[in-house]
Amino acid sequence: MKRLSSYLHRWLGNPLAQLVLIGSLTWLAYLDLTLTYPLKPLVEKYPLTDFGRANNWSQLSLADFLLAILGAFGLYLIAWWILARHPRDRRLLLVVVAFAILFGVTLLAMYPISATDIFEYVFHSRILVHYGQNPLAVPPMAFRGDPFLKTVNWARHPSPYGPLWVLLTVPGSLVAGDDLILNLVLMKGLSVLFFAGCVLMIAAILRHKNREQQVVGTLLFAWNPLVLFEAPGNGHNGIIMMLFALMAVYFLVRRQWLWVIPALVASVMVKYITAILLAPFLIYCWLQNDRTARGRFLVKTGVITAVFVGTIILPFLQVPQGLLEEANFYSALAIPSLAYNFLKGLHGDVIAKIVTIGVCVVSYLIVYALSVRGMTRVDRPRQLIALCTWLVVAYLGIACMHFQPWFAIWPIALGIWVDHPLVRRVLVVFTLSALLSYAANFVWIWNYKAWQILHVNAMFVAVVFAPPLMVGLASHTKLAQWLRARARVAAAQP
Repeated sequence: MKRLSSYLHRWLGNPLAQLVLIGSLTWLAYLDLTLTYPLKPLVEKYPLTDFGRANNWSQLSLADFLLAILGAFGLYLIAWWILARHPRDRRLLLVVVAFAILFGVTLLAMYPISATDIFEYVFHSRILVHYGQNPLAVPPMAFRGDPFLKTVNWARHPSPYGPLWVLLTVPGSLVAGDDLILNLVLMKGLSVLFFAGCVLMIAAILRHKNREQQVVGTLLFAWNPLVLFEAPGNGHNGIIMMLFALMAVYFLVRRQWLWVIPALVASVMVKYITAILLAPFLIYCWLQNDRTARGRFLVKTGVITAVFVGTIILPFLQVPQGLLEEANFYSALAIPSLAYNFLKGLHGDVIAKIVTIGVCVVSYLIVYALSVRGMTRVDRPRQLIALCTWLVVAYLGIACMHFQPWFAIWPIALGIWVDHPLVRRVLVVFTLSALLSYAANFVWIWNYKAWQILHVNAMFVAVVFAPPLMVGLASHTKLAQWLRARARVAAAQP
């Protein structure tokens, strides 16, 4: 018995064994979600639902969800703590990647319990493949006899996404045909595939630029509960956009300047939001080139980008009507919606929208200009990624009218793996607060008749944005104090 106890003590003291144990327990959390909400039976029972409606918004269903998702988050923090103590153990990287793929494949079989976007992806692809029409111009409602139309919430609006995204969905639609279940599985499979690609891309970036952080940085993205829940779990296409953005980072750290902007433009051609990263990336590449080579760099990268964009866009050349209509939607989770809902009660819908959009856009442009203004002092990729992560987070808080919890995976994919304490703390807390927004949704439904929309909006903003904002301000203050102390020590040295 003593020998067995000694063996278990040594085994559990091994970081590899500890990580395998944590990974196995985490997998059980995701397996619980998948078994509780299996894709095929739920689609056959009622194709368009969420885990609240499917369970009549019961307290038990919320408790089960919170147990699984918060359990995964807690284990994620423990895994981070373990790897922070053993950053050079390369065996741990294999375990991190293997479990990330296992989590993704497990969640492939889960019904998208918190969003219906994947049903719209399927239909938009169907418009191109089966009807030969442009989904960026033609809404699903144009095909009233289609059996999939009942699964689309935004049937009156064309696709708000980019042309590259539509093209990536074509093979799955061709294979699946009129089989809704197979269409959903293949569409989710695309998210799982690109999620795995993001994991490997982050590992490759860190291997080249910061080996000390390769294991920890990869884990912080690969085991992130929000990323796993929203990308492999709900099938959101933001993960596809972020793989191309990470490819741009990879080319940047390898100093392959010609391919940085084309890769980033590919990201924009999936979802347009990463267009806000073009200026910082372009300025950084420009500054890193020799003065004599800058002109050639601009011409060459411009030609490559123009050929790529022309090839992708020409078949879909159209005003992005779906994107414009999406921008007119004011989410109850968005900070700008607070101003809109307040002003709407005083001055009506039109005035409220004009004022809200004007103030938010101008405010973000000022923040953006002030942030990019300091690009001449950014001389390392780490600084650039931290700046770009800030720009995305600032957009979500200041100017994103239609914010949803899964939007948080954009800055997480872009920056959580970077060795920057402030960025990591904020994004880890943002992970938790975005997940808790689903619990807040239950509170809203339970008080649906008693609460006005402004109260609901304030609750969601407090849950989602207040925690990362407070952590960011506190961490920024501590970081500033630490830097000043370091500067005083350096100045005192002879």
